[in-house]
Amino acid sequence: MNPQLQKQIGVGALAGIILAGLVYFLLADVDKGKLLKASYEKLREEVAKQDKRIEELIKIMPSETDYGEIPYRIKKIADDAGIDQVAFSLKPERRDAYYTEKPVEFEFRVGFHSFGQFASLISGYDKIINLSNIEITRKTDNRSIYPATVKCTISAFIYNPEAAPVAPVKKPAGAPAAKAGAKED
Repeated sequence: MNPQLQKQIGVGALAGIILAGLVYFLLADVDKGKLLKASYEKLREEVAKQDKRIEELIKIMPSETDYGEIPYRIKKIADDAGIDQVAFSLKPERRDAYYTEKPVEFEFRVGFHSFGQFASLISGYDKIINLSNIEITRKTDNRSIYPATVKCTISAFIYNPEAAPVAPVKKPAGAPAAKAGAKED
């Protein structure tokens, strides 16, 4: 065989191998792109579901008006459970990125069973509130109809619509750049 022909065959074979390798890597990138697109679609659907869930939760968070009614509504719940509300006092609020916790401390004269009923009625409250810091003290006076006193905190969680802004989404590499003079939202 002619050395010139052997050289051409070798160069052709090398070019073919390089071309096959490039095609393989490009097809792998296409497959990776298809997988990323499928993942993106699933994530977008999940984000939409979570956004809807967040909207539903926001609807059951108390408003400032609801917060003002809480002591009176808790008094009614206490009366329904057969316990006596002795006092309540507003405590300092705690601000978070998305909500403000506004606690109210209550003191009740209770029977143990009636306080359990009260806690059950609180769990059915139509807005998001939390019963915490429960301190039960047994009375030594056996003549009282209330064998214990309870101090507890009931907190309302009020949504902050001016929550921390979400970082803007970065455009993927290769995305077209914004035109000069175009207005960004």
